Amino acid sequence: MKRHYFVQQMNNQQQQQRGAMDGGVYAITPMSQVGQSSKGFDATDGPPDYGIVNIYQKSTSAGDLKGLGGGKGFYLGSGDDKSDSDSDVTVGGDSDSDIISEYIGHYGLWQFFWTFLLCLFQIPTTFHIFCLVFQAASRDFWCARPAHLRSVPVDLWRNLTQPDGAKCSQLNVPYEQLTADGFAGYFASMNVSSYEQVSCSAYEFDGTIFGQTVIAEFGLVCDRAKMMSIVEMCFLAGAAMGSVGSGWISDQFGRRHTLMCFALIQAITGFLLGFATSLELYMALRVIIGFASMSVAVVSFVLVVELVSGRYRTVIGILNILPVAISYVLAAGIAYFTRDWRLMQFIITIPGAMLLSIWYWLPESPRWLLAKGRIDELKLVIDRAAKTNGFRLPEGYEKTLATPDPDHAQEVVSIFDLFRMKFLRTTLVMLVVWFGIVLIYFGITLHLSNLGGDIYLNTVLAGSVEAIAICLSIVVVLKLGLRVNLFLYMVVAGISCIVMNFVPDGNLWVIITLAMIVKCAVGACNAIIPTFTAYQYPTTMRNLGVGAGNFAAGIALIIVPYLWLLEHTDQYLPITVMGVFSIIGGLSLIVLKDKLSKKHQHRRQRSGSGSGSAGSVVTRSTDDDTRRIEKHFPRDQAENGISNIGFAQNESIFL
Repeated sequence: MKRHYFVQQMNNQQQQQRGAMDGGVYAITPMSQVGQSSKGFDATDGPPDYGIVNIYQKSTSAGDLKGLGGGKGFYLGSGDDKSDSDSDVTVGGDSDSDIISEYIGHYGLWQFFWTFLLCLFQIPTTFHIFCLVFQAASRDFWCARPAHLRSVPVDLWRNLTQPDGAKCSQLNVPYEQLTADGFAGYFASMNVSSYEQVSCSAYEFDGTIFGQTVIAEFGLVCDRAKMMSIVEMCFLAGAAMGSVGSGWISDQFGRRHTLMCFALIQAITGFLLGFATSLELYMALRVIIGFASMSVAVVSFVLVVELVSGRYRTVIGILNILPVAISYVLAAGIAYFTRDWRLMQFIITIPGAMLLSIWYWLPESPRWLLAKGRIDELKLVIDRAAKTNGFRLPEGYEKTLATPDPDHAQEVVSIFDLFRMKFLRTTLVMLVVWFGIVLIYFGITLHLSNLGGDIYLNTVLAGSVEAIAICLSIVVVLKLGLRVNLFLYMVVAGISCIVMNFVPDGNLWVIITLAMIVKCAVGACNAIIPTFTAYQYPTTMRNLGVGAGNFAAGIALIIVPYLWLLEHTDQYLPITVMGVFSIIGGLSLIVLKDKLSKKHQHRRQRSGSGSGSAGSVVTRSTDDDTRRIEKHFPRDQAENGISNIGFAQNESIFL
């Protein structure tokens, strides 16, 4: 509802009557009450049909936004600039409000409901990324016994046919002429050294710990063992392409339909994988599901952070990764009880298929709709969100959502802008940091079995400590900032990797403990790095900045399976390489600024207040928001203030 208000600056006597201590305080009175008070503006009762009024002052010195509310009066005092600080923040407590948050709030019941559902998309995605740890787990194997000799004990068969312990060859004897009863006697009467070794035609696998696996299904042992690295690389190559390409696709076609289309592809491909009968088909499907899974992870994260605003973007952005850690624990339980790679594949695909049921009700990103000028769709989203959050919307508020005038349209940016002098250092550092984090994160996560011990227990421990690290990182981030946390976590993870080289043989639990420390630290890094990267660039370049980081992450993903081949040279060489890159990435953060830290914000405040620029504006809305509001709610200048200010509930007054 459009209302008219009278704004007038109070003198010292009036300030004392109002209890105001600072100079430059304004009183705002509904025009319907002007004249009811002897002082012309001293209204005793506020209007009953609007919420908080956001007041911004344009002046030559910074002003502090104080005393805002919908009670018996409104005041605007001056003071030190706190508008960019995480503390002393008014009206919602956040420094990056926009026109959307003015109508639906930073975080309410509507945002909670949808951010919770969207974070669940991380579960099936993590299942598909992590399942190969169990589906392709290494198992003991030997040359297969002929069908008529299956009653021969395995130990006896291996000792007599593979006397030198070789797994890929056996003695060339006429097995078809032997019987189970005369098997041992035949080998006792022969000279083993007189028989040559021949390659096995088929293999049997130990089923004590794992059931049927991909390695057993397609015979990926001995001379075909190198194919396992290619199988793993197929998924990671698809994931690398998805991490880079999904951002552009969602920018063009919207977050909602992009997310759900890739979730549909993920579900269909997941079920098809369970029916794959050839290695070639399996590899092709792994490329597709890799692309779809990473796209689901990236786009769901983007949609989550675009549904909220203010400091909640940092908190929700980190919490969005929490289901990833929980999924590791769930995957271990599923693998333990299924013990068959096909059955596990079907089970881990079901959650993603179930999430498709929310497609019809899932809202599009309101900020993407605003950027694209799709006002009718945006109005429907805001109406539902405001109703759920308990906000009253005025008539005609959609007029303030009009797209910016062409004269004020923002300049189109390209990938080359990331490498201009202003952002070159930031971009290079972020490429190194993303590469180091992803290399060590997936290097450890996807190869927990290489560390020894019980793979199921190791996975549960790794997932548990990562979940705890993610939760604790929120508290620490709010205290120390993002950069300090990233630096500490990456250095700790790198040092722990290198220390493994000095652990004496036989101390398996020391190795597992160090691996859990690495998993804990790098898990927190994985949760923090997207948010940290986004804040290193201006709004128009954030998608490009995060996309460049994902490109470096994609390269790391492709390298991971081949990096572990170095363990044939030295057992801990892959871990050492990961640790070195982690330390390099951590140290490179020293040259960057944490733009969310209080120290950096206070420095900006002092710089802004000392400049004395007449164009400085204390506002938490963008210039485009200001133009939209002023265009549809014009104001007239008065001698002692501003009169006839038209505004709606939760709108902004600019003085």
